[in-house]
Amino acid sequence: MRIATLIALITLNLPAWAESPFAGNWRINLEETDKVAVKFKEGSGMMGNKLRTTGSVMGLPLPSRYKQSAMSSLPAKDPQVLTCTDMGIELSTDRIALRYDRDGKETLRKGEYRGRKSSWSKTKIEQKYKTPERRVRKTWSVRDDGRLFVSVKINPTNDRARTYNRVFDRVTEAAD
Repeated sequence: MRIATLIALITLNLPAWAESPFAGNWRINLEETDKVAVKFKEGSGMMGNKLRTTGSVMGLPLPSRYKQSAMSSLPAKDPQVLTCTDMGIELSTDRIALRYDRDGKETLRKGEYRGRKSSWSKTKIEQKYKTPERRVRKTWSVRDDGRLFVSVKINPTNDRARTYNRVFDRVTEAAD
């Protein structure tokens, strides 16, 4: 009797994330991804150099706007969600584990953690972060047709923001 009561209490008090439409394995749908791809205009590259000159008066430097330079000379890596074919999503109360293809991993922690703000609900997962080179916002949502829609907005400093969209189909166990 006690075990049945315990199981009933646990079942009734399951968190909302247990019924999340995001949990599971997903595979990219190239046809649908092509339909939602954002078309970029020709010549939408760098906006131009904005040189900031500094001067001095009688040997004393004038204040200028100082912007922190990149920490590395390597180009920033694109988020793995843009380059993966398969994606797995596992949810717990305070974090989401994302698995890209076979060896790529990412963990989203609720709130702000190491410069990344993550939040989620029953309808949307969102992560934002900012580096000296750019700002990135990644959003996962499930469309009305049951497909996973991922949108990544990359806004580089001194350049136009670009949005990349991907559509994933749910992979059932029988399909593997």
